[in-house]
Amino acid sequence: MIRAAKLGVLTGVDSRLPLGLALGRQLRLQALIVGSRRQQQDMIRALEASDLRPVIDRHFPLEELVAAFQHQAAGRHFGKIVLDL
Repeated sequence: MIRAAKLGVLTGVDSRLPLGLALGRQLRLQALIVGSRRQQQDMIRALEASDLRPVIDRHFPLEELVAAFQHQAAGRHFGKIVLDL
């Protein structure tokens, strides 16, 4: 199965997909919808005003990016995986 991702669509939602090619290759389409910048800022303010804090599973220095992805792919993490710059 071929997997592809498109992130950060900021120019509208219209798109063309060659349906025959997609079906022939058994492509899987999965959407993830996020809110606007203002909604994100509102959410950040709400979180800062509460006692909610993210659960951090593990920190990786940026130089260990591959190891961070391998850790995620293993699926044994609980919480966020953080890259330290």
